[in-house]
Amino acid sequence: MSPHRTDARRNREKILRVADEAFAQGSEVVSLEEIARRVRLGRATVYRHFPDRRALGLAVATQQLRMLRRILKQEETERRSFRDLLAMVLASQVSKRPLVRLFRELPVRYQERYADELVAVLTPAFRRAQADGQLREDVEPTDLLLVFEMIESAIAAGTARAHPGDPTQRIITVILDGFVAEPAPLSPGCCTTAPASRPTPS
Repeated sequence: MSPHRTDARRNREKILRVADEAFAQGSEVVSLEEIARRVRLGRATVYRHFPDRRALGLAVATQQLRMLRRILKQEETERRSFRDLLAMVLASQVSKRPLVRLFRELPVRYQERYADELVAVLTPAFRRAQADGQLREDVEPTDLLLVFEMIESAIAAGTARAHPGDPTQRIITVILDGFVAEPAPLSPGCCTTAPASRPTPS
């Protein structure tokens, strides 16, 4: 590989590393200009690799997937529980608010593609955990998509609350326990929809 290409690859890796750190701080998305300042490269160099912040966000998210694949491959031998693995993924979702915010700006097709890839990466470990009796038999890997949306809703609710107490961590614990707990039988008629009624005037 030529020195020029080596430098370009090294610069790209620096940008992604700094961006990954920046996307785990605060709640606002850091500009490309700020990324360039932190990585100590010219703006032109950063823009040459990533024409806009969405491209940078997608690259960081793709890198996160690669890292998760490596972790899961390692876990095949260490056999850490799927509950712990999912807790790690959800913790990343909670901590990297700028990245999630930037991800939400992407076209829907990119959001769906990434979500599907994330589920696909987690599916083998998910199925092994089911076979080992760690997870309930009545859950599916695609249920993880709903879990991610539930966490986003919990974060939004915590941000909007006027008094202290973010419910996000409690919801994560409930969700994780729900995946590993034995399913309780439903009582007859519990899932039927009752007709809506208006409040009785006082």
